[in-house]
Amino acid sequence: MNIIKRMIYNSMLPITGTLLKNKNKYINVIYYHDIVKGNGGGAQYTNIDIFKIHMNYIVENGYNTYTFDELDNGADISFQSKSVLITFDDGWLSNYKEIFEFMKEKNIKYNIYLAVSEIGNNPDYLTWDMVREMHESGLVGFGAHTYSHVSVQNIAEVNKEIEFDLANKKFYEELGYEPIDFCYPYGQYTKESNDYLVNDTIYKRIYTSDLMFSYEQSGKIIFGRSSINNDEPFKTFINKLKGNYNAFNLIRGK
Repeated sequence: MNIIKRMIYNSMLPITGTLLKNKNKYINVIYYHDIVKGNGGGAQYTNIDIFKIHMNYIVENGYNTYTFDELDNGADISFQSKSVLITFDDGWLSNYKEIFEFMKEKNIKYNIYLAVSEIGNNPDYLTWDMVREMHESGLVGFGAHTYSHVSVQNIAEVNKEIEFDLANKKFYEELGYEPIDFCYPYGQYTKESNDYLVNDTIYKRIYTSDLMFSYEQSGKIIFGRSSINNDEPFKTFINKLKGNYNAFNLIRGK
């Protein structure tokens, strides 16, 4: 990103987002992936010290955090300046090993979309025992991220019995419920993908990786999310937390 684009992204875009803030109808969503002790990088790897700075800011500034379970049980899902849904993609081991105790200490609630086939099978990912412990704590919610973390952009070519049905069945076997929150792997989707998930699956809340204003479709909600990037300035994190980047797709005309 050259200096002009960086200036627009870090300074002008959040100003525009502030002016358009009334277009935010639903709770703001941010997301991370793997939390690492060493050098972080981009949106995939966030250094643990940077992550803790972000979380301490959330606590110190009085933000309310929620689990998916709470959203489904009557929590206010409307946009509010001091409410945020913290999410993690994939189900990395660090989501338990590096941050679970810290988040308990701070009473910060968070949510993880599981790439189901990796859970308990890949040493870099969570085990089902960890997932159960986290869920039973009331601090962590869980959603689906397909069974084998495949793109569902071309929904006609997706093996739906595996990627959706088998993933939901495994959830039920391990946790006693089927997930109603779904996140697109790689953030890849189309109108056809959305139409299928809205009309033909149990999912009530569907999450993209787009910086956009969330919207309702046939009684379900398509969420935009702000990716938290290890290498971005702290003020950019604050603006994403506030929902000031949700105007990005609108400005692009997408």
